[in-house]
Formats: sequence, structure tokens, C-alpha cells
Amino acid sequence: MKQIDFFGCSFTEAPMWEMNPKLGEFDVLLYSMHCQSTKPVSNFLEFDLAYNNIHSYKVNNFGGGSFGNHVIKEVIKNRVNNSNLKDGNIAIVQLSALLRNPVSFETIFSSQYSTLTKVEKYGINEFNINADNVRADYFIEVDNMEDYYNTHIKNIEEIVNLLDKNYSKFFIHFGWDVSTKEFEKLWKESTIKNFVKTWEYDYSLKNLAYFENQTRYSIDTKKCKGTMGGMLDYSANQLDESLRYVHITGDHHPSYFTNKIFYIDIIKPFLKKMLNLDRSYFEESNLIEFEDFLKILLPTKESTDGRIYAEMQNKITNYIKNNIINK
Repeated sequence: MKQIDFFGCSFTEAPMWEMNPKLGEFDVLLYSMHCQSTKPVSNFLEFDLAYNNIHSYKVNNFGGGSFGNHVIKEVIKNRVNNSNLKDGNIAIVQLSALLRNPVSFETIFSSQYSTLTKVEKYGINEFNINADNVRADYFIEVDNMEDYYNTHIKNIEEIVNLLDKNYSKFFIHFGWDVSTKEFEKLWKESTIKNFVKTWEYDYSLKNLAYFENQTRYSIDTKKCKGTMGGMLDYSANQLDESLRYVHITGDHHPSYFTNKIFYIDIIKPFLKKMLNLDRSYFEESNLIEFEDFLKILLPTKESTDGRIYAEMQNKITNYIKNNIINK
């Protein structure tokens, strides 16, 4: 069986449980799991493969919260070294921040990435992430920023080389605009800029949060505008602020609708060059009903607390059972 491997940080990370959609069918209740606020791109693809009766590919998600780009490279490296990948395999890589909170450095070596469930699902313990190899994701240990940026550009070059040698096709993009003027200058002079897709963006935003690039934000116009956008910036062009994020006032991880736009507009066309994905479950009437309900429900969420997520999932489940399945 051929493999479609997703790599990235928390923007990419999938829910812990198996989705297991049935071939040729669409199950809106199963589909709604982990949709209180978001569904990663790999989940959309899992349902698309099943709905189009494609069983020759297996989707794997190796994304993880707090993963920086050096960590992502280590994960890719160990994936290709420890697996018998054959011709026809595909990789989709979401690049993360150039610098993360040092607390995240400890997080990736904590128990959340070594629990039995996580290991069984993603094989994280097989990766043996070396702390010395990933320090540049979390600590600036150079005398000037140009050296630091060049370290990251070299790391992305190594990611490109790994993918080119081990996958038949690959697609690389940023999660969000991580650039500064200095980094962008060096990036444009690099040999790999054409391997990483970026997008122009111009969207309204009331308040900056963690994932917005503050150097691209105008306080006067309340707009974000730039040319090195990632998946969050791409979809933000098309979505109202109330539906764009996991949590509008603080957690600006991409929402269900943000990831859906990015999957339909960007990832699916890339995959259609290799796969027959002509049937679209997005046209299913019960999915449209579910999404209409989700559009009403998501902006009402006032916390990122896990109890709120559980409460919302119960509302979603009850709505589907009472108003869609048994109406």
C-alpha cells in the first residue's frame, strides 16, 4: 500500500482516534468527531479517499504540537530511515515557526509524546528526537540574526532534499507567515524558495494573537497584509473572523473551516494530479446541514478549556442525531 504522509506542528496534528470512514459512504456522525473547532487537513483527505473508493493509499499524520522545523526534519528523517517506502508515496509538509517558546523544548520530550496511545497511532517514540539537533527551534544561540535565519534556511533545504529522495511527490507550505524583513530577504536569495508555496493575503483582524505576524499588521486599518502567507493566511482571506480560528479571542489555530478551504483549494488539486478525487462528499446535504449548525455554534465558544470542547461535541452529536439522521 502506498503512503500519504503529513508532517507539521499543531496545525497538522490529527486527533488520536482512527476515523475509519467506510469506502463509498459518508457518515456525518463519524465525520463530526473532533469538529468542535477544527479538523486537520489529513482528516478531510481520509474521508475523500474513502468516498472515492480509493483503498490503495494510507494516510499517516506525523504532526505534533510544539514541533519546530528542525523537529519536523528529524521526524521526516526517521520516518524514511525506519520505513520501507515504495514508489508512489506522497508527502505534505507544513513548516512551523522559526522560533518557539523555550517551554516547547521540554514539551516535545514530555510524556505526551511517549504515551502508549500516541506511540501506537504515530510511532513517535521511533523518532528518537535529538535535543542538540533541534535547539535552533527554541533558542537563539548565534551572534547575529542573519546566521540564525541561514541556519533555518539550511534546515529547510535539508527537508527538501529528504523529500526529493524519498517521495515521488511532495508539497511544502508554511502554517502561517513566519517571516521578518531580514528573513524574507535571505529567503528570496535562497535556492529553495520555489519549493515552498506561499500566498499573498489581506484580511481584517480586530486583535493580534499568537499566530499573526505583527510586522504585517496595521493598527490603523486593523488589517493583516503580506506576501509570504501560509495556510492560515490563505484561508483568512476568505473567512469572517468569527469562523477563522479555534478560539477568536486567544487561540488562533486554524478552525475546521480554515482547514477545509485550504484542503479544497490547495491540497486536493495537488493530489488530483495523482488520484481520482472527482466525487465530493462536500456536496452531501447532511454535511451542509451539519456545517450550517457549526457556523452558528463556533462563534459562541468562550473558552479553549477542554470541558467546553466536550460540551460542544455533545451539542454537535445531539444535533446530528435529532435533526439530520432521525429527522
